[in-house]
Amino acid sequence: MPAVRMPALLRLALIVPLTMLLGVFHAFVGWHKTVSSREELMRHTAWTVHLPEWLGKLVGVIEMALVVALIIALLRPRFSRVGQLACYGFIALELISTATHQITQDGASLPQNIVSILLTAFLAWLFAERGRTAI
Repeated sequence: MPAVRMPALLRLALIVPLTMLLGVFHAFVGWHKTVSSREELMRHTAWTVHLPEWLGKLVGVIEMALVVALIIALLRPRFSRVGQLACYGFIALELISTATHQITQDGASLPQNIVSILLTAFLAWLFAERGRTAI
């Protein structure tokens, strides 16, 4: 039985807002992790406060680099695989974040992490589907 394909226009109508939503979110928190003081990060329950400061800042830089990869994948369909891999990177960071918040019981929102993981997984699937049809 052949796989059901999502129409390209519908896929694009989903990829654009999801990429922008997740991109803006991750760019904001990545920037915040990179430039904010430890006290500010603690106030906002950033999981990276549980890491050495240099590593927390590196996580922020990585997060912003993944946003750039998402934007490139959005603008160039032939780089859809890059978007898919960026989504996997975000999912990995979210899983680490979720585990850290749960272990440290620092008051962060578990539902927020779960929603972010699910939306990012859906976006990864959309990029994968787009990659199968891109030239």
